[in-house]
Amino acid sequence: MSRLKVALGVLALVALAGCTGTGLGGTPAPSDEQLAENATYDWSHDADVTLNVTGGEYKTVADVNGSERVRLASTSGFAARNPVSISAVQFRYENGTVVGADAIDVSTRDQRTVIDLPAANGTFAYTGSAGTRSVNAPLDFEGSHEVVLPPGMRVSFPVFGDVSPGGYEQSVEDNRVHLRWSSLSSATVSVDYYLVRDLYIFGGLLGALSLVAVGGVVYYRLRIRRLEREREEAGLDYER
Repeated sequence: MSRLKVALGVLALVALAGCTGTGLGGTPAPSDEQLAENATYDWSHDADVTLNVTGGEYKTVADVNGSERVRLASTSGFAARNPVSISAVQFRYENGTVVGADAIDVSTRDQRTVIDLPAANGTFAYTGSAGTRSVNAPLDFEGSHEVVLPPGMRVSFPVFGDVSPGGYEQSVEDNRVHLRWSSLSSATVSVDYYLVRDLYIFGGLLGALSLVAVGGVVYYRLRIRRLEREREEAGLDYER
């Protein structure tokens, strides 16, 4: 009976989470203060969608055409969906006028961050969170995409670097890696990157561990040979 109560309680929590628009441990709607934070965006981007990644955050500047609503959600284990935390929202009309959070409605519904824009055509900009060596950005835009990594970061070495989705072009400009996709639609862009010095540190550690391993093998081989000689000298090494 107690197990049944626990199961019913879990189901109730799941149902409640669905009604309130956040998953278990989900992200609440951004506060008015977060949405109104100051940020400087480069409106003269080349791609339809540009992510400029810097220390701990990324700035998205995306063209919107024919849609006044943007939905952002990330996925986790068991295909659970969670809203994306954003801040410093701005919208640029086609005539060049830029408005801030007062003109943009942001809410959390159906495990998504839902943004209602003041116009169906223009450019939407916002700031999201990134890690020190990775960025994961669920997007709800179509067209060409570009991700610009922090200075000195690279993605080419396996294990340390990884880019999803595939089919991108890579270049290095002013010590920053640029990743470009000619066309994506509502994709999650995920990039793991590293500093070049990380490879040197890893190579040094690997070399040190290799020396320790070789030294251990040599030591035990010498130890075994010494024991064999001691057995021979003691007359214990004989064949039956």
